Parts: sequence; C-alpha cells; structure tokens
Amino acid sequence: MPKFKLFEHSTPIFKSMNIVVYRTRKSFDYKVDPFAPSSFENNWKNNRQDWLVIKDDKAEIFRCRCQSVANYCFGKGATADTVSYGDTIYPGRFFLKCFVDPRDFFGEIHAITKTTDYDGQLIDRHAMQTTKDGYQNGRWLLHSMYSKKLGDDTTYAWSSGCIITSSADLKAFNTVLHAYKIQPGETIEGEIIEDF
Repeated sequence: MPKFKLFEHSTPIFKSMNIVVYRTRKSFDYKVDPFAPSSFENNWKNNRQDWLVIKDDKAEIFRCRCQSVANYCFGKGATADTVSYGDTIYPGRFFLKCFVDPRDFFGEIHAITKTTDYDGQLIDRHAMQTTKDGYQNGRWLLHSMYSKKLGDDTTYAWSSGCIITSSADLKAFNTVLHAYKIQPGETIEGEIIEDF
C-alpha cells in the first residue's frame, strides 16, 4: 500500500514516487532568428530538449523528452509580464495533480500546481494564476502535442508555460501512473532542475 500524506484541502500526496524535469539552458534559445518577432515560424529551435522523469524510491522508472520553456509567447500566448518566457515554471518544487479534466486537451492530462513562474507569479492549487484585478487566467498542465485539428501531434511542442510531451510519451507516462494505481486528483511531488 503506498504511503500518503494529507495536503491542503485533503489532497493525498503519493509519496512513493516523484517527478523531475531536467531543463537544459538551450531550451531558452528557442528563436531561430533572435532578432525576429516571436512566431510559429521562428520559435521552434531547440524544441523538446528537456527530460521528464518519474522516480520511484530514487530509482528512475520512466524518462521522455519534453518542452518545459514557454515558446508560444506570441498572439494569444503572449501573457508573460517580464520576459517572453515569463510563464515558464520556475525551477524548484511543484505538485502534479493527476488525471484532471482535459477540457479542450486530448487524453489524460495533469495539472501543475503550487509553484511560481519566471514572472514571479503564483500558480495556485487549481493550476491557475489570479491577476491583480482578481481574474483567473491560464491553466498550467502536463499534456501532449496532440492537435484535434490535425488529428495528430504537431511538428513542434508549443508551450505557454505547460510541460508538453509527444502523445506516445504521455500515454507511456500515464501507463506508469496507472500501474501504481494513481487515482484522479491524487498529487505527486515534482521538481524542476535547470542544468546551469
């Protein structure tokens, strides 16, 4: 039986497993032309260079590539306040609330909660931010590159602050969680480590 610790609002934390995202410096170098405006045509360089890892009692049991730096920072994705990648999750601790409502996303996804972004803004227990005017915005998630419009993964992962994997990798990630009998709403502790 896995060990659980009750968290704020009685959310159980699965203690036999943790998530680590190893982010590389080159992930921030996502513009093909650093002087050109951000766009789909320009922001694809160094895509999915980071690693998403599941550890069980400190042994690695899963690893895949992911995009953890906000490179979709133009058009409706231009929500950062200080730097273009400001909605990127800041290094350190976060919590992954498992198997949340996918809404417009495809498949089984997860919410990233109780952390901050590069703009210094809190990502709350609902995976949202509250503006100074009291409005909620965003939803920080772990989801796939799948596009309902294309019926397949996009060529590149486009992040507005989320952690993004391929569809096949997210399915494999979820297979591990199901094998450990992680239930919807249960939380796994995570950490983002930058290799600076």
